[in-house]
Amino acid sequence: MQNNYKKEFQNAKNAYKSRDYKKAYEIYTRLYLEVPFDNSNKYSYAWAIYQARIKDYTSKEELLSDADRVCELTRQNNLNHTKLCVYTMSVIKVLKLLYYEKDYENLPYWLDKLKPELLDQTRHTRDDRIYPSNMEQYYIYASVTYFKLKEYEKCIEVSREALGKLNRFTDGSAEFFQWRIAKSYRQLGDCEQSLKFLKILQLNEWYVYHEMAEAYYCLDDYESSLKCAVKAARLDGPMDMKYNLYRLLEELLQKDYPDIAEKHEMLCELILYEDDGGKKELEQELLAFWKRLDNQL
Repeated sequence: MQNNYKKEFQNAKNAYKSRDYKKAYEIYTRLYLEVPFDNSNKYSYAWAIYQARIKDYTSKEELLSDADRVCELTRQNNLNHTKLCVYTMSVIKVLKLLYYEKDYENLPYWLDKLKPELLDQTRHTRDDRIYPSNMEQYYIYASVTYFKLKEYEKCIEVSREALGKLNRFTDGSAEFFQWRIAKSYRQLGDCEQSLKFLKILQLNEWYVYHEMAEAYYCLDDYESSLKCAVKAARLDGPMDMKYNLYRLLEELLQKDYPDIAEKHEMLCELILYEDDGGKKELEQELLAFWKRLDNQL
C-alpha cells in the first residue's frame, strides 16, 4: 500500500514537471485525504494548487478556499532571502481581489496572514510604469482597509509603520499615508495631531484644505477654518464631492454673510437631490465671492 502512495506522489511530481498542473492537483488532492504529507509534498501540493487554480482563478469562492489550503500547507518565507513564496503569492492574489471589490470586511482576515517585515521592497516596471513593491502594496491595502472600517487607531498604526519602514514610495503613496493618518486623528477627536500631518502634506488639493478647515473648526479657530475652506472651494474638484465643504462654509458664513450662506445651502440642496437646474451657475456665482473673500482673508 505504501509503495502505491509513493508511486502516486511520483506521478503527481512528474505531472507538475510536465506542466500538467491540473493532473498534479487532482492527484495531490486525493492523496491529501488519505495519507500524511511531509513538508516536501506539502509544498509541491501548494504549488500545484497555485498553478492549477489560483493563478488564473475562475471564482472568488474558489480562490479563497484554495488560498486557505495553501496557507494550511505552507508558511510565509522571507522574500528578502528568496525570490518566490507560494504562500505570499496566494495571499496577495486574494488581497488584490478583495481590495478591487472594496470588500473591506474580509480584508483584515487575509492581511493578518502576512508579516509585512517578510515582504520585499523590490518595485517592478511594466509598460513604462512603476508598480509598488509587495511591502508597499500590503501597507496600502492595510491603511485603506482600516480607515474604511473606521478602525482609526489601527489605520494610524499601519500608516506610521509604512512611513517608517518603506524606503521608496510609488505614485505619491507617502502623502496618502499621511493623509489617512490626519483624517484618522480628526475622527478620533485629536484635531491638533490631524493638523500636524496635514501641514506637512505636499498636496495642493481641495480635499486637503477642506480637511484642514474641519480640523480648525473642531478647535474653534473659525478664522483659520474659513481661510482653508475658501481655498478648498476655489480649487478644482467634483462639485458633488464638495457637499460637506459647502455645508461647512454655510455654517462659517452665517454670521457675517447670511445671504451668501443661504446660497451655499441652496447649492447643497441641489447636490443632495441631484438637481442640475442652476447648479453650475450658482457655483460660478459663489466662485466670484470666494475669490473676493480669499483676497480679504
